Amino acid sequence: MKLTLSCAAVTVAAALVGTTALAQDFPQRPINLVAPFNAGGGTDLLLRGLAPHLAEALDGDVFVSNMAGGSGTVGAAALAGQRPDGYQLGYWSVTVATIQPQIKDVPYGVDSWTPICSVAASPTILFVNADSPFQTIEDVVTAVKAEPGKYIYGSSGPGAITHLTVVSAFEGLGIIDDMKHLPFQGSGPALQAMAAGTIQFFGDTEILLTRGDFRPLVAFNSERLASLPDVPTAAEVGIEAPLNELYLWGGLFAPAGLEPDVTEKLSSACETAVASDGFQAFAEQTSTVIDYRNAADFDAFFRAQYGSNGALIEAAGL
Repeated sequence: MKLTLSCAAVTVAAALVGTTALAQDFPQRPINLVAPFNAGGGTDLLLRGLAPHLAEALDGDVFVSNMAGGSGTVGAAALAGQRPDGYQLGYWSVTVATIQPQIKDVPYGVDSWTPICSVAASPTILFVNADSPFQTIEDVVTAVKAEPGKYIYGSSGPGAITHLTVVSAFEGLGIIDDMKHLPFQGSGPALQAMAAGTIQFFGDTEILLTRGDFRPLVAFNSERLASLPDVPTAAEVGIEAPLNELYLWGGLFAPAGLEPDVTEKLSSACETAVASDGFQAFAEQTSTVIDYRNAADFDAFFRAQYGSNGALIEAAGL
């Protein structure tokens, strides 16, 4: 029996040594950060702002690749089930991680990931082009009621945060049935369509407002944004809970089963990257609301969000 226990102890010790060695040597090759939307959208811009600082914190190489489609589910589905070695990470938003798997038949769910860290949680905003005839949300309601079926809102796909933002606005204002929805594969193509006049309305985080000439109409925040003091909150224009507040949170995920020591190393590097002067400056320039959580806290938050977002899914009619 003693011999058996000794062998078992040696085996466990060897495994622990191997794990420690794995974490100490990590990373030995470039890490791929998957953005599940096209280049030029809010997720892509934020991830490219984070990547160089994450690389510096890890003393390694990090690059961003875009894998768009299916409102973010194509990229997530491609990563789910892959070998959890820490070299393939995805930046999933609230919708990709908690909404899409509950409304679509996708090959991933709440147990498919090892959460690494949360990075940001920004309120969303409904906006139009700066040369739009709509100066206020009241102008929009009047125009839509006068000509039902004329106006079109865009999104980066059904169930994406961009879709939920405009649905929250127009459902909350009672005009959703008088409008048309045109989904695109990412915010970039949708904004090109809005510039061309194909769609008239779009919703995303403030980071998108810094990348074009837009006029914000409504902010889905508990109070007016300091950076946009003249823009009313959704509650102020009559949009009631649970549609009056909507936040786009996101973070890094690895396929489920990542070694705890590697998870901790990535989570710690993420904290260093988020706290870096470079990323702090990026966040300030783009009005990104930083919301870092370590791996354990993010895992608990993610699982709670997965369970509670059923109400939002029902409100959006998804």
